[in-house]
Amino acid sequence: PLAVLITGSLSITRIEQVIESLPIPPQSNSTALDDTPRPYHDGKALHVPLNETASVDLMEHWLRQAFSGLLAAYASNKLDTVDEDVREELAVCSKDAHTVPAHARCVKKLIKASKESGERSGEVLVKDTAASHLKFKPEKIAKKITKDEDDEDVEWTGGFGQARAKRSVDGIKVVHRDSYSLRSHNEGQTPFSEVAKFLTKTVRAVKNKNENETWRETMLKVKKTAEEEREAKKSKDALKKKLRRMIDNTPEDFADPRRPAAMKKLEQEDEELETARKLVKEGKDEMRIPLNLMRDAIKLGMSLGGQNVSQFDKKTLKLVSPRFMSVVEDDAEDEDTINLLSPSLFSLHEDGKGLEALTSLPAILKKLKNNDQEAWMDFIIEASGVSDAVDKARKQRKESRDNEMRGSNGEPLYFTKQNVSDTLGHEEVRKVEVFETLDKTYTPEQKAELDSRGYLFMREDQIEILYGKDSVYHDEELYDRLMHMTKTYADHEKHDMLENDVNALAEMESFNLNRKPHSTRSKRNVIDAPVLFTPLVGKTALLSNAWIIRSPIVFSPIVLSPAALGPIILSPWVFVPLILSPRILSPLIVNPLIFSPIVLSPLVLHPLILVPGIFNPIILSPLLLSPFILSPQVFTPLILSPFVLNPLILTPMVGSPLILSPFVLSPIILSPQYLFAVVLSPYALSPLIESKLTVSEVVLSPSWLS
Repeated sequence: PLAVLITGSLSITRIEQVIESLPIPPQSNSTALDDTPRPYHDGKALHVPLNETASVDLMEHWLRQAFSGLLAAYASNKLDTVDEDVREELAVCSKDAHTVPAHARCVKKLIKASKESGERSGEVLVKDTAASHLKFKPEKIAKKITKDEDDEDVEWTGGFGQARAKRSVDGIKVVHRDSYSLRSHNEGQTPFSEVAKFLTKTVRAVKNKNENETWRETMLKVKKTAEEEREAKKSKDALKKKLRRMIDNTPEDFADPRRPAAMKKLEQEDEELETARKLVKEGKDEMRIPLNLMRDAIKLGMSLGGQNVSQFDKKTLKLVSPRFMSVVEDDAEDEDTINLLSPSLFSLHEDGKGLEALTSLPAILKKLKNNDQEAWMDFIIEASGVSDAVDKARKQRKESRDNEMRGSNGEPLYFTKQNVSDTLGHEEVRKVEVFETLDKTYTPEQKAELDSRGYLFMREDQIEILYGKDSVYHDEELYDRLMHMTKTYADHEKHDMLENDVNALAEMESFNLNRKPHSTRSKRNVIDAPVLFTPLVGKTALLSNAWIIRSPIVFSPIVLSPAALGPIILSPWVFVPLILSPRILSPLIVNPLIFSPIVLSPLVLHPLILVPGIFNPIILSPLLLSPFILSPQVFTPLILSPFVLNPLILTPMVGSPLILSPFVLSPIILSPQYLFAVVLSPYALSPLIESKLTVSEVVLSPSWLS
């Protein structure tokens, strides 16, 4: 499906075929209780097992996310052609869309608005090509040569001039000698350079360094590091803009959770920098009074001198602040800095201009012999610690990147060939290799298009890699169709087809995986699947018609999750309130309860057998045919919870009164009660049988035949 998306070859029937052709994962007889993955670490990788429901839902979510991502990318490329009102309308529409067809209808409106905007402005709509923005060619300025001009390198034939190839007058001279003398390693060295070399070796010995890096190599690393930092900043700004557009034009239901997280992280970094600036500014308000006067005076002078002073207050002012022995070139074209009487002097590089180049140490040392110059520059760079600082900065940046891509246990948060091979086998490694090969075939133009547009059209060789006969993803029908389209249609025609696909998606009523009728689900059992700190809200399907065995539930409230035919065995509950979740034919067996109140949750045919408990109040929860058998309770009151045919059998209780809870046909058998009370709870046909009451009261609770 991804290749179909990339090539824009969908039609309404093809979309349905793609959805129907996706395989449904095999069913399992064991599932996680809340459909939430139970991750575990095996020392090499983080594993997230999925049950049958989660597998299908995840695949369906990925499919919707892929289509929605393409729609968002397609829409982002048309935003610049419409008014701000249309952009805001698209953002609101996209956020309200909960299905792929609904999102497509939003993009369809954008396409219509884009065309109308072009017609109103009187512009000629030109077919957009896949890399039109990359094909700009500068004008060629040619000098017209006339016959009257004296040019010895032009030979005239009639009215046409032909340039002659130049040849060396002297040609190549061959020298013959009887013998040759080879230069020794220290020939040409002066005592001056020997001193510099000795000092350099001494400094390196003190630093315990073995490499002999020249000053030119060090400065090259400095320049490269500075360029990488500048490019990283530019990329960060471009990424923020792109992420913001993609997030605004993507429905929340299909949004990639990594995008908002990445955006939040970028914005948080900027906020931290801005906060730091504000703190520094607030702490120096009094000190800045004379500085502000100075800035105002300079601004006035520059304005009177006819210079541009727009955004002056946001720029950095350098006044009588020379830079000594700088390691990177002074950026004279930096529009955010105003430089007054602040030259760069005695710089360690030779890339500057003007005074910086004239006073640089390499320029000054050029007056020495070449060997002396190189030796002393090596010493100056080594003694200043420039190479150490650069190596340390590059190492820290590399470690920071590596740490961001690893989990708390040091495991990589991405697939590698090794962990794929260890976990999934050789067949999955082949899939990784296919995409590695495909990634190497992207041209610079394709990479630029992918960055700017968000999608691209594959070439024939790339289709061959992904869907050819030798590929693990081989699909004969898809391969033939994509090859035919690539050979037959131009890029602008493919964009037209992509627009047609958007319109086709907009006409669809639903967009789901085709769940085959014969794919009936067997009864699901939840075994050895503990649930920790995971609220179970609206999980009726998971808690019904399933045996839950040896699956403790801890700090996981069950809310709005009615259950039927869902017995729970050997699965203790700790801090698990049951709220608005009626249960029928779902007994608890050998299932201790701790701090697990039952609120507004009627229990019918729901016996509690061998279920000791503490602090489990039952509130506004009627009980029918739900006896407590061999289930001692401590501080488990029943409040506003009438019960019928609900005996207590061999169930001693402490501090568990009945308050406003009338009961019928519910005898207390062999169940001594301590600190017990019956308050405003009339009862009938519910005798005490061999059940001693200690420190107990019966208040305003008449009885009949008990």
